[in-house]
Amino acid sequence: MRISKRSQAEFGMLFVAFIWGTTFVLVKNALADISPFTFLGLRFLIAFAILGILAYRDMKQINLPTILAGSLLGLFLFFGYIFQTIGLQYTTSSNAGFITGLSVVLVPIIYAVFAKTWPEIKTIITVIIAAFGLFLLSFQSNSLHLAYGDFLVLFCAFAFAFHIVFVDRLSHQYNAVAITGVQILFVGLLCMVIGLFVEPWPEHFTTNAVSAILITAVFATALAFLLQNSMQKHSTPIRFALILTMEPVFAALAGFLWADEMLSARAMVGAAFILVAMLFSILAGKKEDLQTGNIKRLHHCSDNPREI
Repeated sequence: MRISKRSQAEFGMLFVAFIWGTTFVLVKNALADISPFTFLGLRFLIAFAILGILAYRDMKQINLPTILAGSLLGLFLFFGYIFQTIGLQYTTSSNAGFITGLSVVLVPIIYAVFAKTWPEIKTIITVIIAAFGLFLLSFQSNSLHLAYGDFLVLFCAFAFAFHIVFVDRLSHQYNAVAITGVQILFVGLLCMVIGLFVEPWPEHFTTNAVSAILITAVFATALAFLLQNSMQKHSTPIRFALILTMEPVFAALAGFLWADEMLSARAMVGAAFILVAMLFSILAGKKEDLQTGNIKRLHHCSDNPREI
């Protein structure tokens, strides 16, 4: 039986969601052996090299306007990955996966701020659902103190949300692969420079560190982006966004299977509320919001290097 192009594309996006979800626990384990800036610098520079080799013709279209726009987008990406990676040192990969997914919910709020309008009722409802889920997931025993690692990852979600908004505004003016290449290079260079100044260079690279760098660079960044770029025309932004909500689910499963992470009953309810908020944000969003989700975390379509 012949599988349709749409089915192939959607299975491909499910594979991308699996890659992004499972790399949370991979990165968390690697951070025991390598500092975060150095890790990200090596990961993104290797990914840029691979992207340059596999998509050489597109990368040749990089020019000054692309560099300027890509660098601005890269700055948001830089903050997103730094907060996420450092936050993983202090929280579980399961929590990080679900909290990062909140970027989907935050996008309509940011659009409303830029438009100087009040958010729609459905947006407010989505935020309330997500906030309640975050409370159950990250605030222990009804405390009003957000766990430190979860707090950092929440900043990551805001950074990714701003990245989605600005990608939507800028990326259509440039070649998708070229502007993504600039973002990846920007993050890699900035992280590497900072790492060389503030972190000790590893005396030796452990198997954990090397495997995490290579897997995230090859599969979770360069390959995932190229898969998206080639498959997006065969399905719709809504269907892709729905598929990609599986990412935090895969993160939780990977944490359970490979890191012995156990979500309490309270945390599982909180995670479920966050997942419901993500789905509601996609299904109730306007057409433009759904197209925005195609760009990144609705983790990520044509112009998005994420979850990278």
